[in-house]
Amino acid sequence: MKNIKWLLHVCFLLMSVALLATFMPQTARADFAERPVGFVVIDQDGGVDGAVYKEWRQMVKLAYRFPDYQIIDGGEPQMLVSRAVRDGVKLDTASLAALAEKSKMDVLVVARIYEMDESLVSGWGFRFDHDTYVRVVADADLFVYKKDGNKLLKKRVRESGLREMGNYEKPAETIKWQLSKLVNTMENKPIIGS
Repeated sequence: MKNIKWLLHVCFLLMSVALLATFMPQTARADFAERPVGFVVIDQDGGVDGAVYKEWRQMVKLAYRFPDYQIIDGGEPQMLVSRAVRDGVKLDTASLAALAEKSKMDVLVVARIYEMDESLVSGWGFRFDHDTYVRVVADADLFVYKKDGNKLLKKRVRESGLREMGNYEKPAETIKWQLSKLVNTMENKPIIGS
């Protein structure tokens, strides 16, 4: 008799759980708002291809993670910032605040690339060792504007020089790590690589 009562209680509990599961809502909803982050690359050199863009975007994505932030590629932020640069607008706190407001972005990350180049140079003529070197040029301006607190951080990347073959950092890598440092500084996160 006790076994039958126990079995009935277990069956009743299982049926209750099944009914609750049937009538409970099946969709999950987040109680937080995604804040949009505009990532804009203005390539005046022509050296930023899809792979380079993807690496730089990943650095921004590490600082501005889902679900709090949503990275917006291209679209309205790209169009507005490109037009402003073409019209000769100086990218400062006031102009980036206006561009972020127009494009409805909480954070605006802009990488303006002037030159990214690496070329082989023979040591003959300026050095006596006849080795081959690499002339590396990385020339860019990086900006991070955050609407919350009206904060702007900017970094001028100006690197030019001769490096030994096999012992140099590519210009795209230099810009990538400077971009990472800038966005992580803005968010008070640890700097990657330091």
